[in-house]
Amino acid sequence: MTKEHSRVLVPVSHPLGGIRTYMLYNFRQLYLEGFRFTFLSEAGDAFDSFKNDLSGWGETDFIEFPKSSGIITIMKTIHKTLKNRSFSLIHSQGLKIGTETAAVNFFKHIPHLITLHDVIVPHNQIPGKFKRCKKAAISFFARRAAVIIPVSKDCETNHLQIFPAWKRGSVKVETIFNGVDVERLNSSRINCERGGGSSLREEFGIDSNIVLGGFFGRFMYQKGFDLLLDALMLLDQRGYGDRFRMVVTKDLNGFFNETIQSTLSNPKVARMVHFIDSLSDIVPLLLQVDVTVIPSRWEACPILPMESLVLGVPVIGSDCIGLREVLRGTPSIVHRSDDAESLAAVLIDFIERPTKNAAADYVADAVKRFDVRKATDQLLKIYQSFCVVH
Repeated sequence: MTKEHSRVLVPVSHPLGGIRTYMLYNFRQLYLEGFRFTFLSEAGDAFDSFKNDLSGWGETDFIEFPKSSGIITIMKTIHKTLKNRSFSLIHSQGLKIGTETAAVNFFKHIPHLITLHDVIVPHNQIPGKFKRCKKAAISFFARRAAVIIPVSKDCETNHLQIFPAWKRGSVKVETIFNGVDVERLNSSRINCERGGGSSLREEFGIDSNIVLGGFFGRFMYQKGFDLLLDALMLLDQRGYGDRFRMVVTKDLNGFFNETIQSTLSNPKVARMVHFIDSLSDIVPLLLQVDVTVIPSRWEACPILPMESLVLGVPVIGSDCIGLREVLRGTPSIVHRSDDAESLAAVLIDFIERPTKNAAADYVADAVKRFDVRKATDQLLKIYQSFCVVH
């Protein structure tokens, strides 16, 4: 066999956030094991940024479909790609594009993996009209995949409740828990410690006695940024407005700028929130905050709290699906999901009694628990069961 037979097609709707990090963390080792990747995604800044991240990966291809394409255009692009190239494996990132790819692949029978990066919750139902038809189509085509890979047990349970037919037939459902590249995080930490430069506290004039939190998610409803703003208002009302500050990363691709303007228009909140540019490497930001705040309404298996805990940075997070699984058994502080009062209460508790020592003591356990090599080893076994690499 030639190297062409070890090529993997990776359809991904948007290489952003946790999906982008997942691919960078897991595929790097698979690349070193001899697999070569063709990434297929929507044209735009997100895909361009992802291409730049992989600039050192030889023999890596990128195929685009136009921005805001409908399902027909996406499926045509997938069909043309499968027709013109030879692939030994398809590894779709996400249920939507995984289902679209499975439909195109129906008669081609190329081994197909689908990694599930989200959960379907009551206020995140299958969108649009004809929900029953869509649900049936997803169930039918997705179970034609060889392996469906939820990224957490919460994610697995959620999908099997909605698509019970996946429990039958030839499809295998195998959970592979998300992880982080511990070596890369530690290397970045060392570089930060050797470097100098101005700090966030210096940039924004934040005294050392003020607790500095970090919000590094996107501004979508799922991530709970609106809850954080409500909690900050409560902190101000209760006399803690001068004792707490937040640094918040702007969206990498300029989305949700209206959220920033709305936040800055409220003087009480604006003095507590400082917006900063996103970085491709989150470590320099994590190391400068006293606590990472993750007030999500739902997650599948977020990587950010793992990165924070591996670096010894305390985490305040909600008890929502997916996130609760990551935080369970850690020294993280948990608040009730979708509850600004509960979030404000734990923020005040942290201001009064920081848990930095507990987070530092947990680092060794976090490294063992969240090391991505366990996930990559599982993926490698699946890849090797379908592919021969020379």
